[in-house]
Amino acid sequence: MGEVWNKVYKSDNAFFGQDASNFALLCLNHMKMNNVRRIWELGAGHVRDTTLFASNGIEVEAVDYSIVAIQILDKITKEKRLPITPRIFDVRRALPFPDSYFDAVYSHMLLNMRFSLDELHFLFSEIRRVLKRKGFNFFSVRNYNDKSYGEGVQIDKGIYDINGFQVRFFTEKEMQDLMEGFEILWMGEENEESVICILYSARKWE
Repeated sequence: MGEVWNKVYKSDNAFFGQDASNFALLCLNHMKMNNVRRIWELGAGHVRDTTLFASNGIEVEAVDYSIVAIQILDKITKEKRLPITPRIFDVRRALPFPDSYFDAVYSHMLLNMRFSLDELHFLFSEIRRVLKRKGFNFFSVRNYNDKSYGEGVQIDKGIYDINGFQVRFFTEKEMQDLMEGFEILWMGEENEESVICILYSARKWE
């Protein structure tokens, strides 16, 4: 997983564009309205969303599986003196944070990587653990409405190898199962970066 993205980030510094994603802008407004001060970002990637949050005074613990992505983020953090802590981390492991530590967790399409359903359930249990009471979980996923669904070579149920990228497409039932312990505040479908994203804003139950 990491090697594929290392190659992408080395060869193209704007693979997803240079501006913050529409999803990040939407989430930022929600964060401001709810006084979010500290977030954990999963899959910082090209850091366009990370720097948006940090530039607005939000403290960001940003992780990615790609050493190249983290090196880029570390350089930007130091140059711009932003409140970001970058680290290489595999989110399939237990999170190195105490209980009730973050106001919010954010990820934009990270969950579409080749995780097993067991790994995803473990990750969501860890997200619930590190979120504060009524903390927010902002994330987006690709689903069966995506125009790329069914393309490439199927390598597992719901997972396809498309031009070297192994992508999971979620069913509604899979998302409902993962959302145990969360209250969905809003959700919507958006065409972004030529893919169909389901955008979620959820809050941890008390």
